[in-house]
Amino acid sequence: MVKMSTLHSFQQIPAVLEGKKVRLCALQESHFGDLIALGLDKRIWTHYPFDFSAADRHLRHLCEIMDQVKMGVCQAFTVFHARHHFPVGMTRLFHLNREHRQCETGSWLAPAYWENGMNTEAKFLLLDYCFEALQLLRVQFRTDTRNIPSRRSLEKLGAQFEGIIRKERVLENGTVRDAALYSIIDSEWPAVRTGLLQKVMVWKAMDLHLNQPFWKEDASSSYVYP
Repeated sequence: MVKMSTLHSFQQIPAVLEGKKVRLCALQESHFGDLIALGLDKRIWTHYPFDFSAADRHLRHLCEIMDQVKMGVCQAFTVFHARHHFPVGMTRLFHLNREHRQCETGSWLAPAYWENGMNTEAKFLLLDYCFEALQLLRVQFRTDTRNIPSRRSLEKLGAQFEGIIRKERVLENGTVRDAALYSIIDSEWPAVRTGLLQKVMVWKAMDLHLNQPFWKEDASSSYVYP
């Protein structure tokens, strides 16, 4: 029997998801300036459908995301460096389907923070909340078929390749992209979770119990390591 989900809208997601390398804080307008500055690097948008390296366009995009957050149809987080407390990128949950208990996730980080474990931990925090707290059945990812680093990252994450969505969208330059579709479902999550913990726990002194939620709630509505 399928367990009932506690999901009603993304407004239920806490303001903070706390990790050791990253801290995911609910997107605020006060974060916009730093995110726009990071987004000036065109390398971030190489395989994105849109190029947000122009400050005015990125601002409009962030405002649109905030409107979606207020409607309860997505949740966006600014990814902060946990130790030094400055933004390094953004991640979000979107395409929420309450009836079928699923959503999609996507993220970007400044190039200086690629390949250092931050993306893995950020995805771990989101996925753990999706499956353990919201009791979702499915979380999916889409990426340009040509984005080989992203596809390898998803495969290392433990996501299953489901196929190619042919001619998924028309890009700004008029070309048509194919998208690679990946997903993780609830029955796969325990094994994926264990594998991710092994990647995340480069700090061997942490005493985590693999059969317990990665987060716990405190008085400030944050979720932190137990």
